[in-house]
Amino acid sequence: MQKLKLLPLKIIPVLLAVMITFSCSKDSKDNDDDDYTCTSCSPSPVAVTANNTINKGIYKGVLIGSSGTLIFNIQNTTNTITGTMVIDGYVVDLTCEAVDLDVNADFEASFTGTLNGYLVIIRFHVEKGGTNPTIVSATIPGHPDAVFIVAKETSDTLLECYEGTYTITGDWTEEGTYNFLVARKSGAGTWKAIAAEEGFPDEFTSGKGYMSGNNVVDPNRLGQGADVVIATINGHTISGNFVDTDGGEKATINHKGKRTL
Repeated sequence: MQKLKLLPLKIIPVLLAVMITFSCSKDSKDNDDDDYTCTSCSPSPVAVTANNTINKGIYKGVLIGSSGTLIFNIQNTTNTITGTMVIDGYVVDLTCEAVDLDVNADFEASFTGTLNGYLVIIRFHVEKGGTNPTIVSATIPGHPDAVFIVAKETSDTLLECYEGTYTITGDWTEEGTYNFLVARKSGAGTWKAIAAEEGFPDEFTSGKGYMSGNNVVDPNRLGQGADVVIATINGHTISGNFVDTDGGEKATINHKGKRTL
């Protein structure tokens, strides 16, 4: 099976937390409609300055193996710890087991909720400085192959989650899910992405790079020594295309998506 190739990225699964729910209101417009707006998406960071370098705060992420988003609030402004996952349009409210949070130690806990009446369990670990969030284990009924990328939002860096699709045409064809997690900071920032071919959610590809204004840039694309703009963000939509190669074969990846968190 041919695979969409992106630069390697260590998958940083989820960091669980108390949640402020920002599910995105969706409209009927197409992904490439510039008028689309996620009216529930926060225009600025929710995270507070005091939590920038500790394990408390706001964490957001995207997932594939289906498609969805996450937002977690670990005592950002109160003493509560909760979370919310949206997967294929279903909202799963997550509650945290009773634990004491020590800002001078790593944090690990299980978060539970229900999806279509079945139990969801997500075990999360994060280091004391709010670094290296990791999903220790995840049980999501109907979604055994779910994979996450997540990051910590800070008071000066807004995290934006985009859910979308891709198609490949050329010497081979393929289509699937392509989700982006973008960190915006003073007109610059970074991005991470995760993709999976339709029908093969357990075989995923990931990538990362930097933002140049609204351009999503893949540095040293496929080791060819060139920085390539693979997408552009216009308001609350993302779209782009770029060339991929596999041995002597060549194809074009077209993708589009919407901000949903």
